Amino acid sequence: MQWMTAARNTFVVLIVLLLWGCTQFNQREYEPFVRDLDDLNQLEISTYAADFPDRLTEKGAVFEKYETAGELYFQVNIRDRKKSMGPNTNVESIVIHSFSYRFDDEPPSVLLSDYDYNFWMQGNPRYDKQDLPPIPYRPDGKVSIEIRFTLNGKTFEFEGDMPATESSSTWPTFVVNQGV
Repeated sequence: MQWMTAARNTFVVLIVLLLWGCTQFNQREYEPFVRDLDDLNQLEISTYAADFPDRLTEKGAVFEKYETAGELYFQVNIRDRKKSMGPNTNVESIVIHSFSYRFDDEPPSVLLSDYDYNFWMQGNPRYDKQDLPPIPYRPDGKVSIEIRFTLNGKTFEFEGDMPATESSSTWPTFVVNQGV
């Protein structure tokens, strides 16, 4: 009997939330480039939106839709393999000799050279002193990257492709408007 009451209440809440409307977010980015360096460290190169999402529908519509900006920033992180975030205490010394990207047959664009920290975030003035412009998002494309660095006396060099990817999530508009 209690489960029927709980199910009915859940159903009523869902109906009310749906009447308030739903908001869909479409996230555009390039797939992360991840490589294990040793037993303790991992390289992760990822992208994130360079601006707030664009609204694709009228404000107040029952079904609102947003899409991340068409420009992205890079993030480079040499992180502790055992932690998802926070400082990497395994780094005794680091120099990122070069980090560059390119699209198709275009010449490479160098973003970093002789950088001596294990984390870099393009578009963040704390890390990106050059205030580098964002890169474009190309829906069916890929961005090729090259990085060379020395970590704790050992030199690493990687190159690879980061294919474009999109994902979406839908939330009740009431929840979105509450900032949750």
